[in-house]
Amino acid sequence: MARKYDYQVCSVQAARVTWVNGVWQGEVAPDSGDHDAALQSCPAVWDYLQSIGYDGWELTASVAHQTAESSYEVIYLRREH
Repeated sequence: MARKYDYQVCSVQAARVTWVNGVWQGEVAPDSGDHDAALQSCPAVWDYLQSIGYDGWELTASVAHQTAESSYEVIYLRREH
């Protein structure tokens, strides 16, 4: 029987997990006008990975992106049903 997985696609900026499957992860809204406060309200990557690891999520890939204006990473996680 084929294995079935759930997936998370996470955006990471400045070592903070900002978006997971299109949902903002911070306590301060990204459109609040205070970009630094919004970013700092998001979980640190290592804290996020540690917490979801207990629920069976595993990191499968990480891709770094660089643009003229910014740099960010996308991390991909999965867990088996």
